[in-house]
Amino acid sequence: MTSRRPLILTVAAAAVLAPEAAAQAPQPTLTFDGPCYTADQFLAFSGAGYTPSGPIGLALDVASVRRAGFTGSADAAGAIDAALQVREDDLLLAREDRAAFTATATDETRTGAGDPASATARFTFTRWAGFSPGRYVPGRKVEVEAFGWAFAAGKPLYFLFQRKSRTVASVRAGSLSADCGDLVARIRVPRKLKPGAYRLVLSTERRRPSGLYTWRKGRVVRRAAASAAGADRAMARG
Repeated sequence: MTSRRPLILTVAAAAVLAPEAAAQAPQPTLTFDGPCYTADQFLAFSGAGYTPSGPIGLALDVASVRRAGFTGSADAAGAIDAALQVREDDLLLAREDRAAFTATATDETRTGAGDPASATARFTFTRWAGFSPGRYVPGRKVEVEAFGWAFAAGKPLYFLFQRKSRTVASVRAGSLSADCGDLVARIRVPRKLKPGAYRLVLSTERRRPSGLYTWRKGRVVRRAAASAAGADRAMARG
């Protein structure tokens, strides 16, 4: 019986110390670098406190329903620093324009050993589009809209009237929201515009669109010849 005592004590000590060791292990963290994203952006995220060089599972859920999953690994210091680029239809349903996501990064090594360790973060994923009417009367106001321009959140938005690739008038519509880059604005059509066909552009550039923008064909008409502008129409992406 004497020979068993050290073994019993050793086991008892291990049983007491194991939870303490688990409690001292750093809890993982997860942070995305923005509140809102579109398919034309990288979803960049970072974190720390994972098992060094261990496998990581990343789940993207909407209202506790899985939309997508990814795998990777932490670096030698137990940190993660990565970015995802996904298509709209990878995360959004067919008639869904925007959704709030919960991302969960799981330390697979610790979880598999009976010490569940994960971190969560939230972001919004959105489609992006531009809307404007097809007819314009100089001096009158029309409504234009940018939806989901998260790639340009907080930037000024301009509505350009172009003929033969040359911008003949540019109107500042306002500033895109700081989260998902939304804006609905009423702008006054420049009085100097002559009747005829135009290329209408929504862009964060005042004179010549570059990068991501939307456009459509439209007409400037005289007041007497103008019919109702009608509902806004989606613009093509540039």
